[in-house]
Amino acid sequence: MGNKSIIKWICHRGLSQDYDENSLNSFTLACEAGFTWLETDLHTTQDNHIVLCHDLNLSKVSYSPRNITQMSRLDLEDIQLRKGGKLLFLDEFMLKFNQQNWVFDIKPASAMSTINILKTILIKDKTLLDKIIFLFWSEEIQKLFLNDFPEAICFPRKDECYRAAITALLGLALLGKIKANRIYSVPPKLFGLPLLTPRIVKIFHRYNAQVIGYLPETASETQQCIDAGVDYILSNNYPVNT
Repeated sequence: MGNKSIIKWICHRGLSQDYDENSLNSFTLACEAGFTWLETDLHTTQDNHIVLCHDLNLSKVSYSPRNITQMSRLDLEDIQLRKGGKLLFLDEFMLKFNQQNWVFDIKPASAMSTINILKTILIKDKTLLDKIIFLFWSEEIQKLFLNDFPEAICFPRKDECYRAAITALLGLALLGKIKANRIYSVPPKLFGLPLLTPRIVKIFHRYNAQVIGYLPETASETQQCIDAGVDYILSNNYPVNT
């Protein structure tokens, strides 16, 4: 683990400098740029379709003030996004980007509806679990999902990641409760101080855990993640050849 040449690059909501985030164009550009993983956000509509959007309310990405859970798929298909695109639905995403791996952020407002739809999809094709990592904001809902799919890979939540990283930084890794076969998100810096270093990553690897360099903001922070020997980098920017 930690070999620079095999870092897995995850594109955070697509490359959205010129296109709407979570849109067909932003993800297409990400694939053309070399990303092998695509991260996206899942909400469920009033009529039980999963749509890719970070926020429950559409006002940040469109000119509509409405909430996704109060709208049908047909309603959402009519929405114009701020950079000219359209909302993308999960069935469209899975067909278009079936050569990539996926990270699904299960948004809490409609999480139960979302996991019920995902269950239907995964029961039909359990091999999809080999290419998906899930993020749940509710431990209870994650447990319900894992009852049906115990082999599913789920990211630790934010508090677990911070506890693990900070205790590793302080030389108190035993208190961090780092678990084997889990993938921890660690930002390059914490309160302006470097957090991602080779020493920190080696501590995670010692516990047979992996590390994601979490959203480096600059080229130097991206290089910091690479030099630290992370296993993944979650990025809003183009991947770097290593």
